[in-house]
Amino acid sequence: MNSSRMKWLLLACLLLTACRKPAPHQLTTAAYVWQSPARPEVQQAMTRAAGLVTTLHVRAAELRWTGDRFETEQTLTQLPSPGCGLVVRIGASASRLEWTPEQIKPVARIFRELSALGPREIQCDYDCPQKRLGRYQILLDALQAAAGKIPVLPTALPSWLDEPDFKKLIEGRGDYVLQVHSLQLPKRTGDPVVIFDPASARVAAKKACALKVPFRIAMATYGCEVRFGSDGQVTDVISEDVGDPTTAVRTFALADPVESARLVRDWTIAPPEGLTGIIWYRLPVEGDRRNWPWETFELVIRGEVDPSTPDLEIPPSTGAKDLFVINRGKFPLLLPAEISIEHPFVAADGAGAYRLEAQAGAVRFIRRADVWPWLDPGKKIPSGWLRFREEPARIQWHFKP
Repeated sequence: MNSSRMKWLLLACLLLTACRKPAPHQLTTAAYVWQSPARPEVQQAMTRAAGLVTTLHVRAAELRWTGDRFETEQTLTQLPSPGCGLVVRIGASASRLEWTPEQIKPVARIFRELSALGPREIQCDYDCPQKRLGRYQILLDALQAAAGKIPVLPTALPSWLDEPDFKKLIEGRGDYVLQVHSLQLPKRTGDPVVIFDPASARVAAKKACALKVPFRIAMATYGCEVRFGSDGQVTDVISEDVGDPTTAVRTFALADPVESARLVRDWTIAPPEGLTGIIWYRLPVEGDRRNWPWETFELVIRGEVDPSTPDLEIPPSTGAKDLFVINRGKFPLLLPAEISIEHPFVAADGAGAYRLEAQAGAVRFIRRADVWPWLDPGKKIPSGWLRFREEPARIQWHFKP
């Protein structure tokens, strides 16, 4: 082969190599099961998750320090699914403990019993103050000794990453879970509630890279309701459909699936160094309104974006016409703040998520402040009804975000 032809072949190989896109990084996908796995709808969700996520991490026990002892809730006696991980939650009530041998003993016993079930790992989800991570290391070392060969791993907050004791906490443990979702409560009514901030998540991941310890990231699928008292202070945070429905002032939040999907896509194409997987909190369960539905979850974990836009459905009828806001997409839809219709009418009223504000020749349906403002894919909700003086050939309407 002459040298000229060799040069052309070499150049062609270089061009093909340069044009070839790098293979996407295979991040593992897992999910937390925070509800009781004994419930039929939770069992159904866990079965549905098979093949969609690599691992389920089930809440096994929750510990609360009463001042002289630990109270324990929901300790599992068997693995709810083969190969799953377990999570033990230790609340802020224990945040001032020195973790003496006597204080550690009841916690270690639980970890010893759970490790005997043969889980993939046990995560310790402890609300430790960031200035007391040195004491947390004492606890983790003792829990790992109690669990034997089953890895005991900490969940961590972004605020811990700058602490000198944090790297000591995670070194030698294989990896850890960085929670980039957290509930940021408003200081006063009217301020937004933040569950997930993609910019902060990117910053936290970059800081974690610098520590040179493998990590997974926990992201949010959930929403919540924050309730305020008459003094404007937060009185309660509700993540399920329970509580006093007469509370006058409340605000709502839901982790943004669009921003989450974009972040997953970016991290799949160019993952931060050391990032091995994403764990979602929490697994969608039928009837769990304050969480993404399955259609959304399946798209987001693949990094696919399919935002929804609202539509107004007016079924054909004579006389009074019912109005419905409908979600024809695959992501939860934030209901429009206002629906305006300019047409002479005889009578009208709000319904469902909306109240009526009528003016001469026009009507406005205003979204009520006391209802969950997101509509799941394929669902519709009443907004009101209208009766016209003359049957219109076409009803023109306008949404205000």
